[in-house]
Amino acid sequence: MDNKTNVTLLERLRQGTDPLAWQEFSDRYWRLIFAFAKNRNCSDHTAEEVVQEVMVEVFRYRDTFSYDPSRGRFRDWLGTVVRNLVAKYRRQPAQRIRGRGGESNLPEPEVKDGSPDEVWDAAYEQAMLAVLLDVVRRAVTPDTYQAFELVAIRGLSGDQTAKITGLSRNAVYLARKRVFERLQVLGAPYRNHGQLHQRVKETLTMRPKSDVERLMITRLEQTMRSRRGCSEQ
Repeated sequence: MDNKTNVTLLERLRQGTDPLAWQEFSDRYWRLIFAFAKNRNCSDHTAEEVVQEVMVEVFRYRDTFSYDPSRGRFRDWLGTVVRNLVAKYRRQPAQRIRGRGGESNLPEPEVKDGSPDEVWDAAYEQAMLAVLLDVVRRAVTPDTYQAFELVAIRGLSGDQTAKITGLSRNAVYLARKRVFERLQVLGAPYRNHGQLHQRVKETLTMRPKSDVERLMITRLEQTMRSRRGCSEQ
């Protein structure tokens, strides 16, 4: 999924003829960037700013996107951009953090462990798994996906899940099996290491809060509309 899908999407971005390309790119990558910044102990506001700046940077260099294995992977280029921006924010000794509850002059806390490269690779695989989960969620019925989340992620029993969803107990476990099998077919990370269940659980529980998601989606839509408008003038 990683290489083939990225090549197609990056080509659409470069050509600039598909208005949905930027939306797809944003949907696929903003949570990855946000999660990496948060993992490096950035505040919500700083992580939001990093996402905004990265998207602007990608837009600025969109004309250079082309598939050339000798020049390295797009994920590595993106990782370098993200790590540099996070480091820039963290170097600021007393940046102003504008949250919804007011302002403060507190610096970002120190990062205790984990190299940026390792954190980026882990966040990238988690983001790709989140994309696959969205693909599966749209491909199965709502009650099937709900049953999967309740029994596989939240740890409810088959009987409890059956009462909530209206499915039979057997149908609940079949739903769980169907979603995991679909993830494996799509090429989910960790499928060959026996860790897929745990990674799916981590991916779903580490999603940004709903208010952060709404704010970021609105900000990104405004930013990209503004950038596209400037490029067309």
